Amino acid sequence: MDGTRYLLSGFRRGSAPALRGGACSVTAPALRGGAWIALSFCLAGCNLPGLLIRGTVDSTREFADERGTHFADPETIGPVVATATVTNEGLMYFVPDYEPLLMSAVFSNVAYGVGWLQAESAQLELDGDFDKAEKINQRSAIMFARALFYAKKLLRLRDDNFDAAITSGLDTFKVWVDEQFYTEDDVEPLVTAALAFLVSMINSEEGLAAAVDLPYARYMLERSIELDPEYEGGQATMLIGVIECTMPQAVGGRPKLGLKLMERALALENRGNHSILISMAERCAVALQDRELYVRLLMEVIESGDVEEYRLPNKLARRNAERLLKQVDEFFYD
Repeated sequence: MDGTRYLLSGFRRGSAPALRGGACSVTAPALRGGAWIALSFCLAGCNLPGLLIRGTVDSTREFADERGTHFADPETIGPVVATATVTNEGLMYFVPDYEPLLMSAVFSNVAYGVGWLQAESAQLELDGDFDKAEKINQRSAIMFARALFYAKKLLRLRDDNFDAAITSGLDTFKVWVDEQFYTEDDVEPLVTAALAFLVSMINSEEGLAAAVDLPYARYMLERSIELDPEYEGGQATMLIGVIECTMPQAVGGRPKLGLKLMERALALENRGNHSILISMAERCAVALQDRELYVRLLMEVIESGDVEEYRLPNKLARRNAERLLKQVDEFFYD
């Protein structure tokens, strides 16, 4: 622990060093004596578990950014993501207000719920096992609700007026978002929170009533685009496209606009993110009742070569493409 070594050497020199990091902040007069005195002082004054957890979370994020594409087997990664959801719950006991850990908790719940449980449920429905599919849907709904819980905690961490802002109406909420999120560094937590709001509507026990949060999720995405339109390959733009294609035209959905937005996001990564192609087929092509577009997009997923940056999501996308091609007659009437 570099800070501890510095602290000990400072005591030996008779100086007054300071050790600062997260929950730990120690400034001491010069102390003489054995190193164990300094160490005892540090352990008494620091949230050592909190420091260790912060270091673990941060180093894991760095490792995932650098080497994450090398772990691309869905069968291997699935249990890891599932375990991460439990691990995050335990870590939260020691570090309840650490933004990177909250974002990790959101992502693990969303990723496993969408990437594995929802995919499994869809395959079970295709196989005719509707009872088991319903149980899987209930499991994913719990994970999505948990993601929303952590997303709201994340927003409250930014400012404790979050609840007052969101219950005062969309206009007030927009002002609050603009005041709290205003740099490129704010984009990740903003998109993370919006994603949790969106997936919480999937299999929600509140049914259509859950859609009341949709405008709030959308504005968080719009604000993130203002700050950084290319974040994660245009993820926010893609998600708004999903919203436009998922909502029926009778209640304001605009699938043609949604398709254009997804094309814009897809172009940012030279069509390398095949998850967007799946959303374009499943959401937009179906909404437009364009069978030819549906098949073409899914075949592009299946026939495309490896893209290292998106290796894992593209393997998941290929599985979905193969399943969706078998369901083509369920989605089109001509």
